[in-house]
Amino acid sequence: MGQRRAPVSTLVAFILISFSCFLRGTAGAQEKAAADNTLLVCTACHVPKDGKLDSIESVRMTPEGWRMTLSRMVRNHGLQLKEDDAHKILKYLSDNNGLAPSEVTPFEYVLEERNSTLEGQDKAGLPANVIGACVQCHSFARIGLQRRTPEMWKRLPDLHEYFVPFVASDTSSAGNLIDPWRQVATQEAVPYFAKRFPFETPAWTQWQAAAKPDYSGKWLVVGHDPAKGGDYTGVLTVTSAGNDQYTGKFTHDFEDGSSVSGTTEAVLYTKYQWRGRAQVTDRTEVEIFFGNENGTKMHGRRLLTPVGDLGMDETLYKVGGGGAQLVTAIPKSIQAGQTIKVRLFGMNFPPNVSADAISLGDGIKVESVSQSGDNTVIAEVAADTDGKVGPRSVKIAGVDGEQPLYLYKTVDYISITPERGFGRPGGTRGPKVNQQFEAEGFTHGPDGKPVNIGRVGPLKWDVAERVSRIGDDDVLYVGHVDPYGTFIANVDGPNHEREHSESNVGDVWVEAWYQPEPSKPPMGARAFMLLMPPKFVFNPIN
Repeated sequence: MGQRRAPVSTLVAFILISFSCFLRGTAGAQEKAAADNTLLVCTACHVPKDGKLDSIESVRMTPEGWRMTLSRMVRNHGLQLKEDDAHKILKYLSDNNGLAPSEVTPFEYVLEERNSTLEGQDKAGLPANVIGACVQCHSFARIGLQRRTPEMWKRLPDLHEYFVPFVASDTSSAGNLIDPWRQVATQEAVPYFAKRFPFETPAWTQWQAAAKPDYSGKWLVVGHDPAKGGDYTGVLTVTSAGNDQYTGKFTHDFEDGSSVSGTTEAVLYTKYQWRGRAQVTDRTEVEIFFGNENGTKMHGRRLLTPVGDLGMDETLYKVGGGGAQLVTAIPKSIQAGQTIKVRLFGMNFPPNVSADAISLGDGIKVESVSQSGDNTVIAEVAADTDGKVGPRSVKIAGVDGEQPLYLYKTVDYISITPERGFGRPGGTRGPKVNQQFEAEGFTHGPDGKPVNIGRVGPLKWDVAERVSRIGDDDVLYVGHVDPYGTFIANVDGPNHEREHSESNVGDVWVEAWYQPEPSKPPMGARAFMLLMPPKFVFNPIN
């Protein structure tokens, strides 16, 4: 196809590092005392300085950050690594020069590959020149997920000019900088980041001294699939393979009645960062989870595609020897006059939970109960037709915790999330980037304020033209939305059926239509969808 190919040796080494290291971990991670052996291959270029390997041990990053560094060493500097050595280096650097949980939390979204606008929140309050010099080409999270010594921050402008010779003209042409790029980078950006993201922090010192949790055992899974499945619960059973490697088997039971089972292999980095590769039938999924300080809870995202455009949110609770606890109730709302089944999910439930033991608040009655093991109770409940609209609490006698349930009468309108989505055509020269949309219903509470009552359906999804020019015909070429709100981008171009053989890019409206009552017109909502040119390089941190 006329594309330039990388040397086979370089390509193989890159694959071994960026894929195997990330998802499989090491079979013999060395302790601090063995640093000289683990990083021996690095000493060919990096010399000791002040008791540390120059440029390496004066930086702290996440596993994804170190993965990108290793890939750059292979791609740009000809580093050759055996697979086992690459495993050890990535694991060692992530553990000994990593980030504490509190340092990662504000930027988890970028590691979870979320197609979102959270970056705008994270860079709020940044000096304008810092944004102009540093946050035009990549996310602010890419900077925020690093900790460097002052010397290492000072070297970054030189590094940028070496790898991106036109960085000054590229950033200045956007009109966000008045002064020359190098002047802003060295005199404003570097001092700002050196102060905000120093190498030594109390959080990292405390985390290094903390005990390493054991993640083996039984975990309860509470998740959400914004596509077909909806909310789901499940069980993950984890077995330790030693050296922070874990294997597991899991089941997921979805709100729509479907269920799946799978297996996973994971590595625990920095005592809390779970990076797993799961197999569900013929599909490979990637787990990006973050544990709490004592290893009893994890949260994160399950990536359903290699580029992370589609995924599911999960929170996991480790089952211990403590008391009974209710962790979720599905669904979160009930309509007046309606009879539904509510799934109560938690740990260590007493046997034979009765209808009398379950309380859902005024106007909601439990009619029957079935129980599965010590973690799931299905209650068939009925809401009074004249029940008072408002929030309720779901409780089980003798079980800690309560979960919200909202009683409503009408769906007043629906809304689509996200309000703005983006994707990229692909499939021929690069991967497609699709966008998942989800429609939720809203009712007006007693105070007149809108209340989110969760997913509604059935829905009819459609794509409409967003007219921005004469003869606008993007809707014919950019893609389609499936019955579950997933916008599927078209193949990459050029497309000879379009004027000037344009690629299959453009902007359209994605619409959802909901008709709760057949006698009344449907209610609708729309979201903006932008299809951009294909992308060929997907970094772990963009």
